[in-house]
Amino acid sequence: MAPVKLNDMSFGEFQNFLVKTVMDKMDSSFDQSPLVYFPIVHDRVESFLLVHWEEAWENCSTMTTEEWEASSCYEVFKQEVLDEFTSSLNEKDLYEPHH
Repeated sequence: MAPVKLNDMSFGEFQNFLVKTVMDKMDSSFDQSPLVYFPIVHDRVESFLLVHWEEAWENCSTMTTEEWEASSCYEVFKQEVLDEFTSSLNEKDLYEPHH
């Protein structure tokens, strides 16, 4: 499969790509199936994109997904979303609002 550039993806496709990235990472980090967390992951990714659209996509829209994963745009996503779900949080923490 040829590399896909971000500007060839719709908002929904990019969102699904990010959700899959989180779910794949959780699958390797948690004993329990990450599907249990899908609604939370989906909401968190959507919120992230609303706040960080320019940093996460617009500034890197000419990159392929592979290039994006090695960029500073990915670092914003990693810090804001991936680290939250792959840290040593217990299940209860995922459901509690963060202040």
